[in-house]
Amino acid sequence: MQPYLSLIVFGSLSLMPLAAQTPVSTTDTNAPAVSQPPPVVAATPSPSAPVNPVAPLTTAVLNFQSSDESMSKQGAELATVLSADMSTSEHALMVEREEIDKVLNEQELGASGLVSADTAAKIGSLTGAQVLVTGRLFSVGNQYMIVAKIISTETSRVYGVTTTIPDLASLPQAAQDLSGKIDVVLASHRDVLVVPEETADQRLQRLRTILGQRPLPSVTVTITERDYTQPTVDPAAQTEMIMQLQELGFQIIDPDQSHKKADILITGEAFSELGARHGNLVSSRGRIEIKIVRASTHELLWTDRETQVGIDIGNRTAGKDALQKAADKLVERMLPKLTK
Repeated sequence: MQPYLSLIVFGSLSLMPLAAQTPVSTTDTNAPAVSQPPPVVAATPSPSAPVNPVAPLTTAVLNFQSSDESMSKQGAELATVLSADMSTSEHALMVEREEIDKVLNEQELGASGLVSADTAAKIGSLTGAQVLVTGRLFSVGNQYMIVAKIISTETSRVYGVTTTIPDLASLPQAAQDLSGKIDVVLASHRDVLVVPEETADQRLQRLRTILGQRPLPSVTVTITERDYTQPTVDPAAQTEMIMQLQELGFQIIDPDQSHKKADILITGEAFSELGARHGNLVSSRGRIEIKIVRASTHELLWTDRETQVGIDIGNRTAGKDALQKAADKLVERMLPKLTK
């Protein structure tokens, strides 16, 4: 079992693995005078920090937890209002609450309120969220304190912001205050919340390192694709996956053009659908589900799925971008399975 660290603010909050507890800083303009480390959200972004308003971070707000069962309803209400407030931010593109609840229920994470580095990455993989926002609501004397954690699903970096309210009827004001503080964190610390993008050559070299000198099997890739909002013109997921495997040296067998049988069969389905509009930009969610089978024995080697979000000025290109990102993730994870 991994060691756990408890973040304490007038009581025990949530437990998270140390790997996910990179320094968490909090800021609260309304809280009583308490000795705290310098506020992270007040930090001025460095000149090199990429603050790109054209590419908002996909963000999911989870229900806020409370050790007092009587406030569990308020924790869910706070998450809903906070998600609505953040939807106006130019730095955040919100994941639908219904999609978040579905994933949490499927993964049996809904009741725990604990988000570790591993579960954050899993939630990000299944929802396309780059950032998770969660936290706790609790009473301190005659007022209430809310601690929100901003967790990167890519780097596991965690930031914290806080606010206090005199009563639970003031939850909308708390959500508005937290929304503004979270927005500052997303803008100022984007460079540590997301993994820096690789060039195509850098990625190719890294994936070749994963393969090493092992012999590569021949492969057939068949992924059906559909867009829920418009006809599919060409299969972005299958095209991206084939292109990457070819660049890595795999022999690709086209079953429609050759009678030769491939060693490995990769089959699956891909879906894309319109997400939210963000100014002149459109977001689209793309999901790919695949399975890998050894053709000679029909042995199931691996199954996996990946969800990503694409952002562009058009729905069609946003959908293709989402599916290409999902294919990139799946190719990287499948390489050890293809060569074992």
